[in-house]
Amino acid sequence: MLLGAQRGRSGVSGVKSGPRTGEEIIVPGHNRWPEFLSRLSRARICFGNTKQARLALAAMDGVDVDGSLRELARLGGSCDCQIELDVAQSLASRGA
Repeated sequence: MLLGAQRGRSGVSGVKSGPRTGEEIIVPGHNRWPEFLSRLSRARICFGNTKQARLALAAMDGVDVDGSLRELARLGGSCDCQIELDVAQSLASRGA
């Protein structure tokens, strides 16, 4: 099921997302962060946007896709490779 389909807001490539009550924000330290990184790492190519991150988050039940992407951008992840390399690695090096 695509998240937020009832809301009618379109995301990348027809993926719909939007906050609903009870949806989680996936950021480093969240218990589902490794699942997200595993999904994102399958992309292998960064196109300078968050298309692959959006798709990975949308494939995870109960996730606020837009909210997660906003928080990841705030942490320095404004594209797929920055999320995977900069955000994830900088926090791993700090022991997060």
